[in-house]
Amino acid sequence: MDKPAIEGGKPIREDFLPYGIQWIDDEEINEVVDSLRSNWITTGPKMTLFEEKFKKFRGSKYAVAVNSGTAALHISTSSINIQPGDEVITTPLTFVASSNCIVYRGGTPVLADIKKDTYNIDPNEIKKKITPKTKAIIPVHFMGQPCDMDEICEIAEENNLFLIEDAAHAIDAEYKGNKIGNIGDLTTFSFHPVKNITTA
Repeated sequence: MDKPAIEGGKPIREDFLPYGIQWIDDEEINEVVDSLRSNWITTGPKMTLFEEKFKKFRGSKYAVAVNSGTAALHISTSSINIQPGDEVITTPLTFVASSNCIVYRGGTPVLADIKKDTYNIDPNEIKKKITPKTKAIIPVHFMGQPCDMDEICEIAEENNLFLIEDAAHAIDAEYKGNKIGNIGDLTTFSFHPVKNITTA
């Protein structure tokens, strides 16, 4: 058997493997240039239009654009007033922002294991993690697959917990005919370059 590359063996590839590849054409480039030439590099009419279109696309009552999915999660935990001593249940199989948003507020992330068939947080594992300090659940709809929201909503309701959906991977996903983003108390999305849709 050949040696691994780290021990002097031949690497599998010599060239750089990009983290994500986007498809950006002249229309997108022209829109960015148009924004740069306007007086509205942030906020303004294009952001308002984006929020209105996204709200309509999701069938949601509200849509607020912020600079990142991480910021959206942080704002969400702030809006439900996560404080030191509070516990928030989330999944271990996610980007670090799903736990960091809890830590930013002084709370404690509590990790509930995933289901082997979907890689989503397991409602039975959520139940095992609930304590008197639990204030919220942050399920992550992993790889575009919605979590078992009926069970998770029931758990949240029975225990008087907030429910923040991290839908960074699930922008167009539906659960039993309902678009993700209309089930929990709050839902966050992301337009990072490796997500389903990206923005600039």
